[in-house]
Amino acid sequence: MIANQWFSAQPMVGNIAAISREQTILNGIVGAQLAMARMRDALHSLEARPADRLDEAATRELDQIARPAAEGLDRPIAIALKPDVLRRTQEGLLRYAGDARSYLTERQPEARAKARRALGEIEAAADGVIGESIRNAQSFTAGATEAALAQADAASWRGLIIGLVGLAVVLASALLMIFGVSRPIRRIGEVLLGIADGRSDVAIPYTERFDEIGETARSARVFRDNLIRSRTLGAEAAEARTEAEARRKSAMQAIADGFERTVGGIIRVVSDAATELQATAESMTGTANETAMKSATVASAAAAASTNVQTVASAAEQLGSSVSEIGRQVTGSADLAQGAVSEADRTAQSVQALSAAATRIGDVVGLISNIAGQTNLLALNATIEAARAGEAGRGFAVVATEVKELANQTAKATDEIAAQIGQIQGATTEAVAAIGSITGRIREINSVATSIATAVEEQSAATQEIVRNVAEAAAGTGAVTATITGVADAAEGTGAAATQVLASASALSGHAERLGAEVQRFIADVRAA
Repeated sequence: MIANQWFSAQPMVGNIAAISREQTILNGIVGAQLAMARMRDALHSLEARPADRLDEAATRELDQIARPAAEGLDRPIAIALKPDVLRRTQEGLLRYAGDARSYLTERQPEARAKARRALGEIEAAADGVIGESIRNAQSFTAGATEAALAQADAASWRGLIIGLVGLAVVLASALLMIFGVSRPIRRIGEVLLGIADGRSDVAIPYTERFDEIGETARSARVFRDNLIRSRTLGAEAAEARTEAEARRKSAMQAIADGFERTVGGIIRVVSDAATELQATAESMTGTANETAMKSATVASAAAAASTNVQTVASAAEQLGSSVSEIGRQVTGSADLAQGAVSEADRTAQSVQALSAAATRIGDVVGLISNIAGQTNLLALNATIEAARAGEAGRGFAVVATEVKELANQTAKATDEIAAQIGQIQGATTEAVAAIGSITGRIREINSVATSIATAVEEQSAATQEIVRNVAEAAAGTGAVTATITGVADAAEGTGAAATQVLASASALSGHAERLGAEVQRFIADVRAA
């Protein structure tokens, strides 16, 4: 009967050994899971360092985490019924460590972003394989536990029946069987059931025995100790993931704050410069309009001077009978010439002011161009930082690209404004030269009129000289009329250029507002990540 009970207990011992085997496998898997969490944490820490400090020694920490966990899977692979999943887990750990080191030492932004995406895929695959391994181990453990409990019940009933049948013959043997084998087996089965339910505080009896019952009890104790260790490793893995996530959020917050301080200041400078450019363009438009009106006045005066000269010519032919009329016309011509000189001087001053305003606008445009270049450089740096952040910084990379595009548009707009200002400066230079010529001509007219006044007093002796001077005066007034027409055309061109500058300044102001809104949205996205 004892032999029968012993043979009946052997399947249960085998199931308990299977439980111990699966627990060993589960311990290896949990170790791999913890190693993945620690490697993620180490990777986030290394990503936060400057690129020039990521040498071979700095990234060796990943291998120091992955290799012991991979070696810890050697024994589970050797005893597992389905070792393929465990082998994939082991390979995934080593591959993740190697690819992470390559990613950290990569300097090209595109290759670095591609390597980060590949790391994400490896992480997802490793998590899936580890989850599958844990489910397999738990399934095998639960099946072996149920089989052990069922066999314990069957062995107990068989022992009881055999004991009753042989009660009359060997009552002592039956009692020994019940209390020495069946009851310990049932007790150990209850302990295993409690461990399977997740209780780690159950006491393990019979561990001091040296028979199969003692071996089974010691296996149950290993099972319980492994459960405790598994829970400890799981808690450590969860804590490591929480700390890594907190550090990642802190790093993203620091990036967002720095970006807001730098780019926000540049945007404010661009906006202020655009406002100043608008005001200057409006002032330049007013100056151009005033120049046009002054040019019209000068043209009218020149036309009047031409008419008066013609009158003087007619009067010269009738000099004998029209001395008084000639004197009046000469006096009027002198007055008009003096007024024309004053108007020409004021027009020259206005054109000089226009040229100075155009120069100031050019300085402002240069400032805006420099700011656009700085914005472009900052957007490039933001793109690199987003690539370092991986999947979490993908939205950051998109917005940084849009910021760079806006900076390029701003630079293009400032180039167009600079070209328009160059045209304005050229036109004002020509206008100044033309006004100087007009002033000289008008002074010549004044001189001629004075000569005419003198000649009138000596009319009888200087009639021919008067006629010649009148002809020269007519030619001079014609030149004045032609020159002032050029001044009017230049003033019109200046007004058109000023209008274009004003439109470009308004567009630049709109771009600055849009850039500010995009930067705020980008910072909000980074802080929310």
